[in-house]
Amino acid sequence: MIFEAGNLHPSTPHLFADLAELLLLSRWIGRSTLHKNDLKSLINQGVISSEEIDEEESAEEEARQTNCSTAEISSRMEKQLDDVFIQLNYRMETLKENYPFSIVGETISLKESLTGKERIYRLLLSCSRLRSFNKRGVAQRWAEHFTKLSKIAMKGLVPNHASVRIFDANSDDRRTHYTTDLRKALKRLGKEIGALHILESECDNAGASGDAGLDLVAIIDFEDNAAINYALFGQSGAQETGWPNKTLEAHAFRYRNYFHMQFDYPGLMFTPVLYRDSQGAWVDNQATNGILLIDRQRMLKLLSLQNQWQSIVTEPWFAQFETEFAELSTTDTEE
Repeated sequence: MIFEAGNLHPSTPHLFADLAELLLLSRWIGRSTLHKNDLKSLINQGVISSEEIDEEESAEEEARQTNCSTAEISSRMEKQLDDVFIQLNYRMETLKENYPFSIVGETISLKESLTGKERIYRLLLSCSRLRSFNKRGVAQRWAEHFTKLSKIAMKGLVPNHASVRIFDANSDDRRTHYTTDLRKALKRLGKEIGALHILESECDNAGASGDAGLDLVAIIDFEDNAAINYALFGQSGAQETGWPNKTLEAHAFRYRNYFHMQFDYPGLMFTPVLYRDSQGAWVDNQATNGILLIDRQRMLKLLSLQNQWQSIVTEPWFAQFETEFAELSTTDTEE
């Protein structure tokens, strides 16, 4: 399997920081340390993402029109690199024992051996940039691993007596508990959440396949035959930039045609992206409207509260991820 740096996001520090970390984890440059100048070379040789190319070209055109000096033009890149290292330092200081890197000055280094917590960070980081891993089927498999990790994190939001399951069509929970037929799965879900009324004709219209946009569900069943039980609906999005478009897929209003609910259940969005600026605030609050966002940092917090690191790293699906990650070989920008 080849790790490919691919298109860059130099003006988006949280995404460029992810790439810097993955360059180390994949040994893309053949060593366990990376200096700011290595990232400068990457920008000079790489391809800017389509999302940022207009911004870069506009900045260059403005510089030409205003007769900026070479030094003034290069200062833009220096600021981009400084912003990345500010982001990386924030991560080291905030994530502490979960963070598999150390930073001194303008150099970031990969630790020699990783703990269970740091290995889980590696999985989350990899799932935030699946496009860089070119082995067939890896993106789908690792996205499924991320959903399983999201299920464990979700348990940190509900009491031990709650049931937490994956509703995604390809999951074991779906096969063994809800059935793969979406029509039947929706009806069973309606009963479990204690819906006042299940619109069976609408459930039948949903068809047999798919998951109706629902990846995860946590339910507290009062077992008293009264409407309505408590639940959380969750969406799992192992995507680098596209996940904000999925935030409302698990919002309760999307299921009103299937169930008569007396209130809207809280919706969650799980993303492997560490969606923070260097102060810990969200990069863009627009992405959090209508849902509770659980990004990489919050997932690590929820996992830490449950102290299940050892059980996670012994799971067969986690071992599969680590085996595939260990098969990485690299390309460089000169190929």
